[in-house]
Parts: sequence; C-alpha cells; structure tokens
Amino acid sequence: RRLKDEMGDDLVIQWKAFPLRPEPDPSIVFKGTYREEGWRRCGAMAASDGITYTPWPRDDYPNWSLPALEAAKCVELQGAQAFDRLHLLLYEAFFGRSINIAKPDELVGVVKEAGADMTRFLRDWEGGAARDAVTRDYEEAVTRDRVRAIPTIIVEGGGRLTGLVDLPTYRKAIEDA
Repeated sequence: RRLKDEMGDDLVIQWKAFPLRPEPDPSIVFKGTYREEGWRRCGAMAASDGITYTPWPRDDYPNWSLPALEAAKCVELQGAQAFDRLHLLLYEAFFGRSINIAKPDELVGVVKEAGADMTRFLRDWEGGAARDAVTRDYEEAVTRDRVRAIPTIIVEGGGRLTGLVDLPTYRKAIEDA
C-alpha cells in the first residue's frame, strides 16, 4: 500500500489467489507450531508499520483458505475498490482480530463490514462464481511461476521475493525492474 501510494499508477499490482489448503484439514492447529512462531516473527517485523499480529487464541484455527479466497474473488467482481477494502479487512480480521475466515458466518460478517453489495456477493459466492478463478490462479502459480509459499511477489521484468520482507527490499526490487 505504501509503495502504491508513492508510485501511483506507475505501479500495477495484480493479486492472485493461492490456497495453501484447498481442502479442509481438521488436523491444523496453531499453538506450539511453526505457525505460532511465524506470527511472532511477522508481528515483530510489522510492528513499526502499526500492524498487529494477535496470536490465535481460539481452538478453531482456520483449516483451509478457499472460502476467503473465493469471497475475495466474488467481491472483486464488484470492482477494484470493493476488493481493496475487503482484501485489507480479511488480513486484519484474521491476523489482528482472530476471526475465523474459513467459517462462512464469520467470513460473511467481514464481507459485510467491507461494504460489499451483499445481495450480489451472496448470489455469486453461493453460486460458485469465483471457484474457477481461484483454481486458475493457483494452477498458473504452481505450473508457470513455481510458487510454493505465500507471500510470493513476482516483479515483472525483475526479481522474485518469497516471504515477508521489509519495505526497502520491495522498493528496490521494483526500482531494479
């Protein structure tokens, strides 16, 4: 967001869906795993930007990512601004407020909070309007771009960044390209 604010229309960002778990996995837990340690590292790195990572306090850690990815694609059908609002809120809801965005009722609440047209959203989401788009993004990432982790940033004409990096690293990759 900061780089987009700085560079304006000179920076074009294409968000792609990448389901880490395309199918529910009931064995997923948070406490005492690499996930918990990863959140600590990300939280420490993001603190100076005012971003808070709240360690997952609940027993129902989201066991798949497809519902939220499909919801984002459905809202994207309502326009770029609607998508931008939801995209940020999904991260905030999951990492900061411990909302289980894999549970339909909690996810729909976040979509509503983002100001989406709920009639259109529910029609599109329940009708599976976005499933093919999520699948296409995933297959392209795995086969063409060899993506195996998130975040993965591919800078057109430049390098590739995998994992959370600091703002100067993003800036340099974009400027180098």
